[in-house]
Amino acid sequence: MTQTTKTLEKIGKIWRKNARISLRMQDKVNTGALYNSMPVTVGENQHVYYVNITPKVDYWEYVDKGVQGASRNAFTRQSESPFKFGAKKTRGLRGAIDKWVRQKGFQFQSREEGSKGQFLSYESTAFLVSRAIWHRGLKPTFFLSDTLKRLKPKAMKWLGAALNKDMANAIKENLSLNKNIEAK
Repeated sequence: MTQTTKTLEKIGKIWRKNARISLRMQDKVNTGALYNSMPVTVGENQHVYYVNITPKVDYWEYVDKGVQGASRNAFTRQSESPFKFGAKKTRGLRGAIDKWVRQKGFQFQSREEGSKGQFLSYESTAFLVSRAIWHRGLKPTFFLSDTLKRLKPKAMKWLGAALNKDMANAIKENLSLNKNIEAK
């Protein structure tokens, strides 16, 4: 099945390219960990041939599907997400948001009287960001799922042609083993 494997690799590379473009267009590339963690894997088991580009970072599904807010869903298609913040405070989440705020290098400005426009600490900014996420949720990007949906019609045509070639080659090889039959 050489043509099928080559076609699946081609589909995986195009899928990864489109997913990366989607991340870039939505300004979701910070450290590049998610962007660079999508290896193209082609394989087979006893039932199917497959291609996979599942990212190797833990949080990719949150970025792809978004997170529902506790009080309201502020973004379209956000209610499709299986993820929702619970009532319990999570230390790991606050730490990850604090790290992200520092990497992005932004701080909110204080609006209290007498603050003279001073910036809040990174910890306070992380608290405000996590509180906003808890209330409003995270906007889904669908960088993997939608790019696959858009690619699927073309991919099915390519796979059909590749399987046709592989089957024709397999039949030719089997017929050439029999000396009484001539294969063209």
